[in-house]
Amino acid sequence: MTGHAARVVLVAALVVSTLSGVAVAIDDPHQSGLGSETFAQTEVDPDSVVLGIDLAENGTASWEVSYRVELTTDNETAAFESLQSDIEANTSAYLSAFRDRMERTARTAENTTGREMSIRGLSVSTSIESVQQYGTVTYRFRWTNFAAVDGETIRMGDALAGFFLESNTRLTATWPDGYDATTVSPEPDDRRDQTVTWRGPIEFGAAGPQVTASPASSGSSFPIALLAFAALLAVGMVGTIWLVFTRDLFDIADAEDTTPDSSGGADTEAIAPGSGADRADAETASENPQPDEELLSNEERVLRLLDERGGRVKQQEVASEFDWTDAKTSQVVKSLREDDEIDVFRLGRENVLVDPEESEL
Repeated sequence: MTGHAARVVLVAALVVSTLSGVAVAIDDPHQSGLGSETFAQTEVDPDSVVLGIDLAENGTASWEVSYRVELTTDNETAAFESLQSDIEANTSAYLSAFRDRMERTARTAENTTGREMSIRGLSVSTSIESVQQYGTVTYRFRWTNFAAVDGETIRMGDALAGFFLESNTRLTATWPDGYDATTVSPEPDDRRDQTVTWRGPIEFGAAGPQVTASPASSGSSFPIALLAFAALLAVGMVGTIWLVFTRDLFDIADAEDTTPDSSGGADTEAIAPGSGADRADAETASENPQPDEELLSNEERVLRLLDERGGRVKQQEVASEFDWTDAKTSQVVKSLREDDEIDVFRLGRENVLVDPEESEL
């Protein structure tokens, strides 16, 4: 059995001590949180850990904690399938240790925040992602009063005082529909309409990862949206009118230039070499400008290279194209794969990056 396959077997010990890093971080801010330090006790280091927090209006948070182990050989896949069978046959044993750990964490958070808390609806599941070659163990539960509620404002963070994310860990927080986040601290690595994401390593400090969300202002957002739509519509109409007008001018000019002269021939020298198809190409180029290479993130550069190569490219070619180290290339590829931006498969001894739409063909 290979070393990696042994790690897959040992992940059984990992899930028994799941989320111990949260408790350690809260009990002692000087200790590391979730990550390689947390799992050193069981000699297990998952390839990635994904934490998801979905906030509700009453302050309850629906948690999802996923441990992902890369499966690159048949032995590793077989080992993880054995773990799946064990979890299915002994679910209560796996949940018991996790529940004890989380309830102890909630008690510590109660002392810190003064809010009564509980852990409810605990479940565990496993899956194998055949395309991305990952085995995943996922715990789900609800943490009541996880966030403070002041009127209609939700404040997350104090229950995770001293929380620390390891380098292979990602934390995502989502707030309810109809709410806007007025405060997010520290600055997240990614922010979307209702979600923020932090990637480790990062130490949040005594305040924890903070999100303050309040109901969106319905009185002002609708007029602003309406004005924005009207402005876009007006710009579009003006642009259309101008395009039609300028094309008419070019047509008139072309007609005048091609009028037969007094000798009966056409004045071919008056026809501008930049008219016709060349002008259409220029208009197309202006409508589809290519972004400056320096303004692209590492992930965006890889996606553009993948598009230029027809949806498939070897990972080693990516490293050569951008003069990256193998470690940096692997980190960028892993981030894209976790965000479902690309698929990766093995070809001989090499990884091949594939556009997900290409892999479905």
